Amino acid sequence: MFAVPITVASAGPPPAPPSSTQAEGEDALPPAIVDAPSGFWLSVELIGPRGAQIDAARALAQPPVVDALPRGGAPPPGELVGRVDTLDQALTWVNANSFAAVSDNGDATAVPGGRLYADHGLFLTALVVTAEVIGGAQPYAWPPAGALPLPPDVDWQPASLAVARAPVFAAPSPSLPPASERYQVVDLDDSLWLLESQDRCEDPGLSSVPPTCLRWARILVRRGERFFGGWVPAAHVIPDSAWVGGPGERRFALLPGHRGHDEVGFVLLEQRGERREGPVGLVQAHAGDTWPAASVEVLGEELVVLIAGQPALTRHISADPLAP
Repeated sequence: MFAVPITVASAGPPPAPPSSTQAEGEDALPPAIVDAPSGFWLSVELIGPRGAQIDAARALAQPPVVDALPRGGAPPPGELVGRVDTLDQALTWVNANSFAAVSDNGDATAVPGGRLYADHGLFLTALVVTAEVIGGAQPYAWPPAGALPLPPDVDWQPASLAVARAPVFAAPSPSLPPASERYQVVDLDDSLWLLESQDRCEDPGLSSVPPTCLRWARILVRRGERFFGGWVPAAHVIPDSAWVGGPGERRFALLPGHRGHDEVGFVLLEQRGERREGPVGLVQAHAGDTWPAASVEVLGEELVVLIAGQPALTRHISADPLAP
């Protein structure tokens, strides 16, 4: 006898297709494993409870960031957020998450990682961008601040530090806090961008007396693959656009310092080749609650600093590197 194959059929309804959404209570699917030859890994370094750090990293994985894991190799530093395809996307992510106000008050000051503190109780120490390679991550060959191509919606002004190193504070104040209250430290070798400048004023409480103000700069710093931000006195930050060329390799910049009820202070900086000269403080009588117009001009071998249209300093300069 021959065995006859038997087909079993069911008259019931067809099986339901797999649900496109997870059932309530099921664990989330693990992130995809990506092994693309190009792209950038994004991660974050935080201070605070481990569980809150994981939640914060997930919150930072907004499109176009892809929730993904490197396939072996060296992992990115800190808590992994995900990956993006292009440098523009990575810089846009840094720009969006470096600063935020802690409250929804329209006048609130932007502080480093403000939303991470408000939503998760964490302190941001760095946003990290590393290059994606087969098998993991590696440092990216970053160009200098002035040569880094920026996305169209990112407004970072290339700048440099006026001092060898400076404490970076989380928020500005009417007077300079002690260095022990610093949030970070920026060094002369770091890449630096100026984001904005603001006054912080101490109101004397008299309508007839203008407040005393200190000018602050909000900066973004890159050290290796780590980006961090904060506030420093504006006299410590020189936008590349502020330099005025002089004879030889000399160049000059004028920066705002402080503004009082009857005076205003600026700082004159000079660089000769790679050497920075000591700053020169300039104080001019000034009445009012706004900054006067100020500029530095080089006329042949004459340096002229104008504050409120009046000469505050006139000096003979020379192309001779040994000349004063």
